Amino acid sequence: MHYKITHTVRKSAIIFLALLTTFLQKGYSQTDSLETVEKANSSLQQLLNMQVVSVSKKSEDLFNAPLSASVVTGDEITKAGCTSIMEALRLVPGMIVREQTNGNYDIHIRGMNDASPNAPFDGTATTTLVMIDNRPIYNYLRGGTFWETLPVDLNDIERIEVVRGPAAALYGPNAVNGVINIITKKIKNNGIYIIANAKQGGQNTFINNGSLGYRAKNWSMIASGNYQSRERSQDSYYELFRNEWLDHPDYMVGMLGDTTYNFDQRFPDPELAVEKYAGNIFMNYEPARDVNFQFSSGTQHSIAQKVATDNGTFPLSWVSSESHYADLHAGIKQFTAQLSYNSGTQSLTYQKGNTYDFNSMDANVEYNYVRNNFTLKPGISYRSAVYDDTKYSDLLTKTGMFNAKGEITTQSASLRAEYKFFNKKLRLVAGASISKFNLPDTIYPSYELAATYTLNKKHLFRVVCSSSPRSSNIYDAYINQEVSYFQSGYKKYTHIVLEGNKDLKLLTSQLFEVGYRVKLTSQLNMDLEVFNVYSKNFNSLVSADTETSLQGTDTIDKLPIMPTQLPLEQTEQGITLSVNYISRKLQIKPFVTFQQTKIKNYSTYHNTANASYFTTQNMNPAENNIYSAMGTESIIKSTPAIFGGATINYSPVPKFNFNVSSYYFSAQTVYHISNILFRDGIRGVDYIHSKLIINATVSYQALKHVKLFITGKNILNDTSREYFKTDTTPFTILGGVNFELP
Repeated sequence: MHYKITHTVRKSAIIFLALLTTFLQKGYSQTDSLETVEKANSSLQQLLNMQVVSVSKKSEDLFNAPLSASVVTGDEITKAGCTSIMEALRLVPGMIVREQTNGNYDIHIRGMNDASPNAPFDGTATTTLVMIDNRPIYNYLRGGTFWETLPVDLNDIERIEVVRGPAAALYGPNAVNGVINIITKKIKNNGIYIIANAKQGGQNTFINNGSLGYRAKNWSMIASGNYQSRERSQDSYYELFRNEWLDHPDYMVGMLGDTTYNFDQRFPDPELAVEKYAGNIFMNYEPARDVNFQFSSGTQHSIAQKVATDNGTFPLSWVSSESHYADLHAGIKQFTAQLSYNSGTQSLTYQKGNTYDFNSMDANVEYNYVRNNFTLKPGISYRSAVYDDTKYSDLLTKTGMFNAKGEITTQSASLRAEYKFFNKKLRLVAGASISKFNLPDTIYPSYELAATYTLNKKHLFRVVCSSSPRSSNIYDAYINQEVSYFQSGYKKYTHIVLEGNKDLKLLTSQLFEVGYRVKLTSQLNMDLEVFNVYSKNFNSLVSADTETSLQGTDTIDKLPIMPTQLPLEQTEQGITLSVNYISRKLQIKPFVTFQQTKIKNYSTYHNTANASYFTTQNMNPAENNIYSAMGTESIIKSTPAIFGGATINYSPVPKFNFNVSSYYFSAQTVYHISNILFRDGIRGVDYIHSKLIINATVSYQALKHVKLFITGKNILNDTSREYFKTDTTPFTILGGVNFELP
């Protein structure tokens, strides 16, 4: 249910007044100032000795990690004035983060856009595995992450860890191009724990969240909630067929020229960008030194307008989601186990049949054997995802999204070994896993080989070679949909259908990377990584071989459109450089990636050699098909060749903090599948200009536990689009208050 803005304002006012009352009840004393200084010193030490767990599934110094990894802390995110987890990823090296509508982003590690040019958009990064406390957040409809459905928000975040490169040997399938692990906060001190934030600003943006917790000796509990509402910067939509921006049109024309009049049904609130609310409970119990149990549970409801699925008319889709989760993690001496369950209902556009129920379960057990310099970690895991749209569709006319109850399962066994030689200067890491999939019914291997050599305390060299597959998805495997049925001649009929393909090979990536980390001084670090990523087994919807049959005296030509393996091969080559300078008052973190993405054997034709002339627009399918460009090579222009950013944080005195963050990407040219249908060189093509986004945030410690802050977003006011035919992004000012105890 869509909350009205007046309701949001009322909620913001209540939170603000509650915090204001706290201001008046407490003074700011000399003791408070000393505690603020001590807290700043503690934060500095944490940054200088950054720990990461996602690289090896154990806490280790980020400098010594064998893989390309970055960490951004909750404190850094707050100081930068970020308004969401998605936006915070702009603070991480190697990330492409492009805003589609206010608060909704397209996110990729190293720019692997998951699709060849002239392909449909699915709106998610299907090759990145997103996790919350090692719990996978993966949507199996078409793969990837619906970011607005994350139940946690910034008040819950301790840090975000990003591992670049295939990591299936650690985390199983779908960690094809990397892992984003969101680590939630734990209460460190006994007593009451409170965090409350209220932020609002331009484009009717309202963001409120809070956490209340308590810790007593060996147990703790946190209850948190978050709410946000954002409006778009415009309320018009780009229509693919007419190549126009339309404001509440009387009718809509699809890519195939079909006309519909249900605009109000499909887009009930054109001004809305996103609205969501969620609640979580986090519990932690440590009865003994080497025994701990962690349990979390929560629910969320969200509505968003973004590029979520190709609807054949506008790039933007209306997505509604409701989900619930429970997660249990146990550590008993050398054993660790985790069991999580997620279920809910999602609707893509408000059209009949575009709704489905889903539930997924993940379970894994690992044993960690350590002796001197040798570590061995065997593990097993099981994943199951069930998606069902049958109760929302007419199975006779097949009006649903995929018209089936489909299941994707994976059973994996893994083994990871590590040994340190030469007084621990040389570290060798080897990991391997085998995964048994139900679709396709086969086994895929994954591996990770890494080595680090510590020349001395200041210089570390590393090399990595790894490989990972992506699992199949529900849509590609189970789609069963009627497109059209018409008479095409005397006693001759044409039947066009969408059909699933359960035998597709799985997309697989292989990485080779070398890296160098150096501590130039006690306050200045540098990290350089040179990488090559090779991927194959891409698939796309293709007009497949025509099937002819007789029904009495009638001839039926069945023209299936189905997911089909492409001969496409993709290679990403690049360099990422990041620098981190930290002093007591100043932190500077610039980073940049130079990258080129090439594709081989790419054809603009989405049909097989035996497809019907009807589905190939009277071109000769024997000559113009998915294999007609074998041996060719080209550069993908939809991935920016340069992207990166910088953060400058300055605290002249404990009470004041100034932060300037920037993010940049070079120009791109995006080709949508409609470019193939229209073939006029205009429709289905979008030229995205290079863009520099600069944000600035000033915060003031008004009282012991209270901060006031104001943020300017996109202060250069570059309103150019960042994604294919999506919204402009104007300059915005936001202000708010933060309360934190202790």
